[in-house]
Amino acid sequence: GAGGSQIPHYRGIAPRLLERIPLDHGGLIVELSQRLHDRLKVDEFYAEYVACLDELRLEEWPDFFTEDGEYGLWSRENREAGLPAPMFLCRNQRQMRDRVKAYREANIYPDHWNRHLISATRIVESSADTIVATSNYAVLQTRQDGESFVYQTGQCSDRLSRTGQGLLFRNRTIVYDTLAVRTLFVLPV
Repeated sequence: GAGGSQIPHYRGIAPRLLERIPLDHGGLIVELSQRLHDRLKVDEFYAEYVACLDELRLEEWPDFFTEDGEYGLWSRENREAGLPAPMFLCRNQRQMRDRVKAYREANIYPDHWNRHLISATRIVESSADTIVATSNYAVLQTRQDGESFVYQTGQCSDRLSRTGQGLLFRNRTIVYDTLAVRTLFVLPV
C-alpha cells in the first residue's frame, strides 16, 4: 500500500530466494576453467595454422608439428572401408619439408588461393602434456580466373603436445568427405 513497501509478485506468485550454489562445487569451476583454457589455446593454434596455409607460408608449415609429428590425409570412403592407404602421409618434419620443396621447385600447378574454415572444435581429452581435439573443416578455393568453389570438407582428429613453444601437432589425421576432388591435393589442409 501507500507508504509501505510491497514485494513484487509475478503471476500472483511471491518470489523465493534461491539456494546459493558453492562456487567450487566439487572442483567443477576449476575443471571448466581448464577446459575453456584448453579450448581457447587450441582455437588460437588452429587460427595460426590455417593463416600459415592460407598465406602460403609453407616453409613454416612443418614447424607446427613435433619433429616426429605425423600428418595424414585419408578419404572418408577408404577410412570407413578400413583401407590403410592415405592420399598422402608425412611421418616427420623432414618429409613435410620435402613436400614443400617439391611444391615450390619440382611441380608446376596453376595459381590458386585457399581459405580454411574450422568449426565445431571439441576437446576430447586433456592431460598435462597432451590435448586430443577434433574439428570440422572446409577449404574454399579461388582460381586465377576468379572462380571460387568448395574444394574439400571433412574432419580433423589431432593429438597436440604441450611444449615449451606452445602447442604442436604430434599427429594430425584428416578425413575428407569430398568424393570428387576437382583438383590435385597439392597444399596441406
